Amino acid sequence: MTDSMQTEKEMKASATEKEMKVPQPRLKRGGMIALITMCNAIAPLSTDMYMPALPDMASYFKAADSTMNLTLVVFFLFFALGILVFGPISDKIGRRPTMIAGISLYIAASIACGLAMNVYFLIAVRILQAIGAGCMIAVSTAIVKDQFSGSTQGTVLAVAQAFSVLGPVIAPLLGAQIYRFFSWRADFFMQAIITGIIMLLALLMKETLPENERLDTGILRTFGRLGTVLKNKKFTAFLVSIIIIQIPMMSYIASSSYIYENQFGLSSTMYSLYFAGTALVTVLGPILYIRIRKASSYLVSFGIFGICLLFGVLMFLIGHKSPLAFAVCFAPIMMMSAISRPFATAILLNMQRHDTGSASSLTNFSFTIMGAVGMSLITSIWTDYILGISMLAMITGVIGALFCLALRAKLGSGSLG
Repeated sequence: MTDSMQTEKEMKASATEKEMKVPQPRLKRGGMIALITMCNAIAPLSTDMYMPALPDMASYFKAADSTMNLTLVVFFLFFALGILVFGPISDKIGRRPTMIAGISLYIAASIACGLAMNVYFLIAVRILQAIGAGCMIAVSTAIVKDQFSGSTQGTVLAVAQAFSVLGPVIAPLLGAQIYRFFSWRADFFMQAIITGIIMLLALLMKETLPENERLDTGILRTFGRLGTVLKNKKFTAFLVSIIIIQIPMMSYIASSSYIYENQFGLSSTMYSLYFAGTALVTVLGPILYIRIRKASSYLVSFGIFGICLLFGVLMFLIGHKSPLAFAVCFAPIMMMSAISRPFATAILLNMQRHDTGSASSLTNFSFTIMGAVGMSLITSIWTDYILGISMLAMITGVIGALFCLALRAKLGSGSLG
């Protein structure tokens, strides 16, 4: 009986080792997933927490909406830059030291944001905060490939994405209450505190990229690996076809506080509840992806863009009627964006046998840049933000479907992953 129990334990340990390519005696599997998940939640944490206070921050700084919007747009542009830079660096010097450097920068910049005395200083330190956040997401995505393989890899990506959706749900609720009882400055201090937890997990993590698998080229040549990945035509074609789903998603992030508070006249607390409710629906996206991940890649892509188009049309027709109508119209689009991230990341990472950090960087960079485009378009072209989001959703649905058709014609009907 004892021998049987011992054998069973050994079999379980062996199975765990297969799931975890690099043993993590301190964090174990759960701790690694927690680290990956929290790093993936850093972008919504950095934006959604202070969103309820954004209209009043504009009054405090005596800044126009477009100027305050730069605190979001600039964040995402430099977030994308951080993603692009630190993925290849982690391929050269390792995941752990790169991640710790990015976390340290983010914490320092968050504190500086909370101390900002004018909007331009806030914009400047948001740049530093964004670079640190970009480092965290690039390295954590590469760690998924380092640690997990096969179906487990896709499941971890989906689970991380599903739990990271709690960021957009909790952040505006938490941010609204912090703002209500303290001030908008406390929102940024809270970001620093939460990221301190990520730092503790990173310090407990064992390095996931062995020295013999690291790039041995100079640092400038390390960045050249980005070009090597882009030469993979299949990788680049699919990446271009899927990233535009971020345009309507991030246009909503940039304008939602103005829509709910200014257009519909809701309080910051009510806005945070609507925003959180919409975001909560998106947790179904990664869960749905787990169930459909074995379906045809093209079928999933067409589904994503078809739903985006359908609900864009519905928003155009009834989105102005009430905050509830607007939220109901946008929630499915938000869900499609949530599906697209684990769906695309799993396919793109497995298209590259090597240069995982570079592939991770290019994937996240492209999604982020396309999101920044959406954030810029909504406030620079439209004054009626609901109309703008509905138009962007419809355009994205049509263009995305056309991209999928072109990709299928060029690469054939086989699976992309």
